[in-house]
Amino acid sequence: MNTAAAFQLLTGYPILRWQQRLLSRLLADDIPDRLSLPTGLGKTSTIALWLIARSVQPRLPRRLVYIVDRRVVVDQASREAEALSERLGPEATDPLLRALRQGLGLAPGQRLAVSPLRGGLADNAAWRVDPAAPAIIVGTVDMIGSRLLFEGYGVGRRMRPLQAGLLGCDCLVILDEAHLVPPFAALLRRIAADPALRGSAGGHPLRSLRLLTLSATGGDAPGQCFGL
Repeated sequence: MNTAAAFQLLTGYPILRWQQRLLSRLLADDIPDRLSLPTGLGKTSTIALWLIARSVQPRLPRRLVYIVDRRVVVDQASREAEALSERLGPEATDPLLRALRQGLGLAPGQRLAVSPLRGGLADNAAWRVDPAAPAIIVGTVDMIGSRLLFEGYGVGRRMRPLQAGLLGCDCLVILDEAHLVPPFAALLRRIAADPALRGSAGGHPLRSLRLLTLSATGGDAPGQCFGL
């Protein structure tokens, strides 16, 4: 697959050198621990990069959770994710887009699920209809964090384990502006490293949560840093 052409089809922009480097890492199932890039270089394009890589590399998580602790950025990232879903819609005729749909496992007529989770918006439930389907969830720290901890604003008791399981397994969690919420970043690292999520259930291996933090400030967070 021509991944650079796929990126331009999905986003409308030619791929930058750092994006091509990160895409190569994702295609090899080699997710860095943190991404440190200056403001304005399009860190939200990691959503499109994951989509392309996931269509080729089945070992990557099937759901992407993009978290940022600002509502306006949640709305912006949600719009970008919805635009990606539109371009990958069932009516797509470009052979490259059709190949992406096939690689993602989207059935005829099925759209890529996109769900914003933030205060003031109702959960559209698209991300939890089919656990085997790829999905993009964009939300705030409180809305995602509470669900990971078996709570959740407006979530009934019966639904809490389901939502915690969907967010805590087989997910790539991208925490934007991680330097603003270090306690939450530390919590996500503990969940990702939990040995209980590396076992098996019903004879099938569990695919644990994987974490990528984003920041324009670098910082001294642990792990391997990807930069310019």
